[in-house]
Amino acid sequence: MSVFEKQVYVPAELLQALGEHTGHYWASPMLEPIICDAVRAWMKPAPPVQQQPTAPSEAGCQWKQVFLPEGTRLRACFGGQPYFAVVEGAQIKHGEQAISPSCFANLRGSGNRNAWKAIWLRLPGSDAWLLADVCRSARKTAIARMFGGDAAASKPRVRTPPRPRQGPHGSKPPASPRTRASDMPSDGRAFAAQQRAPQPSGAVPGQVRPPSAPGNDPQHKQGSGRAARRKRRAAKYARGGP
Repeated sequence: MSVFEKQVYVPAELLQALGEHTGHYWASPMLEPIICDAVRAWMKPAPPVQQQPTAPSEAGCQWKQVFLPEGTRLRACFGGQPYFAVVEGAQIKHGEQAISPSCFANLRGSGNRNAWKAIWLRLPGSDAWLLADVCRSARKTAIARMFGGDAAASKPRVRTPPRPRQGPHGSKPPASPRTRASDMPSDGRAFAAQQRAPQPSGAVPGQVRPPSAPGNDPQHKQGSGRAARRKRRAAKYARGGP
């Protein structure tokens, strides 16, 4: 390490104070490394100690659904002249007087003003003034969304039935062709008619009864109805009966 011989003038009181602080005589050569270390530390100072971030304050005033943190500014206006209040601790203070939001809104005027419609709020760290009623509506919406999401998650999902398939152009698929009675042979039509006809009790389903002969059917022998009775009566008179 190269050394330059250069005389540096140091005030006598500073040199004496340095000797007293280090315990060496002011003319002792032991002060030279101490002076060099001090010059190096001055040229390259140590980085500042990082401070731990302070936790946000939990103090504030609860105004119905809206929480006003400490430091929130309140502003109202009457006759074109604004007046202000601030949240300190858990109170709203106008000067040295602790008041409620309704009292603050009606400090001036007739005393019938709605505090939600008359007070504007500026939260800590924000430069925007918001109407208190807007803050209340936003808070209500957030609460409804929070509880609505929980209800939707707990509600079971209902499965919807599958939708019918559609054709290539969006139309319904053609129904399966049905066999018309006119397309069936004569034997098939008779069989279908017998199947649709009501069967007497005791009949075996699917069993086809053979048609009775005209001479064996009692209805063919006697006939029924008013016309048949008239014919029988006329035949009886024709034979000379009573």
